[in-house]
Amino acid sequence: MSETHCCSRCKTSVPPELETVGWCLTHFLASVEQTCAEMHREIVLRGADAERRAAVAGYIRESAQLLAQVGSSLRLSDDCKRRILSCFLCLMNLREKLDRISSVRAVERRPVAIAAVVSPAEAAG
Repeated sequence: MSETHCCSRCKTSVPPELETVGWCLTHFLASVEQTCAEMHREIVLRGADAERRAAVAGYIRESAQLLAQVGSSLRLSDDCKRRILSCFLCLMNLREKLDRISSVRAVERRPVAIAAVVSPAEAAG
């Protein structure tokens, strides 16, 4: 006989795919949406160093994997499937923002590297 786990927030049963987080589907989806919004805001306001970008990318990967596992269940209502797709969109938008920040940082570093190679006489030239 398997043990049924309850959500730590509302005491609803937790799907087997979400036992590692301990939340029901509703609370997990709300948490992903809220965390994505907070991370997006953080990146826009403060930027993100390489370590933070790696942490955000890890969160995106783990959350997307859990969403895919839950979303593959055939017994979900259309509303649940819609919310899961909405969460995937939040994760995709956050990933896009992360990629944009990374590419901007790469472009910002490029002129410094070129300036170090070109001598002052060549630059005036």
